[in-house]
Amino acid sequence: MTLAFVSIISGIALIWISAEKLEKYSVLAAKQFGMSPFLIGSTVIAFGTSAPEMLTTFFVSLENQGAMVIGNVIGSNVANLSLVFGSMLFVVSIKKQTISQPQSINKNLLILLISSLLVWTIIAIDPFNISSSIILIITLIAVIFFWYTNNQEIPEIQEKQNSDNSFIKLILSLVALVFAAWLITKGANLILENYNLGQLFIGYTVLAIGTSLPEIAASVSLALKSRYEAVAGTLIGSNIFNGLCVLAIPGLFRSNEMSVGWEYSEWSSLLIILFTITLIFCTYIFILSKQTRRASILLSILFLSVYFISLIYAY
Repeated sequence: MTLAFVSIISGIALIWISAEKLEKYSVLAAKQFGMSPFLIGSTVIAFGTSAPEMLTTFFVSLENQGAMVIGNVIGSNVANLSLVFGSMLFVVSIKKQTISQPQSINKNLLILLISSLLVWTIIAIDPFNISSSIILIITLIAVIFFWYTNNQEIPEIQEKQNSDNSFIKLILSLVALVFAAWLITKGANLILENYNLGQLFIGYTVLAIGTSLPEIAASVSLALKSRYEAVAGTLIGSNIFNGLCVLAIPGLFRSNEMSVGWEYSEWSSLLIILFTITLIFCTYIFILSKQTRRASILLSILFLSVYFISLIYAY
């Protein structure tokens, strides 16, 4: 038990430190390589912060725990939009700031909605089939290609730090985030081994929250610096990666034992919650792309409440 708590505390400390570095070097890398802040957030940062989900899904798949895999994917995406975005809105509302989004983000909102519907369809039909994995991977490649071809030049970013080797430092920050999330997840699993909890609940809570900590840390850090476009890009990109890339992993194993203990009916309510919160998120960001608004503390409470309500269905 001591080892578990040490792992969790060490992971939390490392996450907050590396998230600050990640935020700084992502902006410098955007300037150095001519990439927009949204593209950096939706690809490099989103892929890096989704790496914990990919790693945990890989090891869980080796143990043929299919229900835990699905719980990790759904739980992480719900946590991203409810806990992370809700926390960002809460920070902004306390600071009494107004927020806005560029109109170019609307295409990415549509991609998020389409990918969410595809993930729902795959889970409903057969999430552990090689054909499902191929469809998800092809879709992810198409999305990345769209992001690359639609990259826009960014305005001059005022940063005093030297941008030399900023991309390397960005990658190192991502590695630190991944390791920190692994420490927390490992510690939480050690604690839960002493309790009789099912795969569904463990995947939706322990794995999902533990692997979502990079998104929480990075997004709150960006919000405190008033870089809301990068926050939206990180969340949109991370949820797309979680759905299209992480969910594709179990099907690659082609194991019949993966579906043991898996029942779609147990997850239908959580999938409805995920799509509903995704739709609310996309609607709100779309409104912000049309006009600047002051962040609502009531809306932040709504987002934060969704996750805790979903725990009832997960349990």
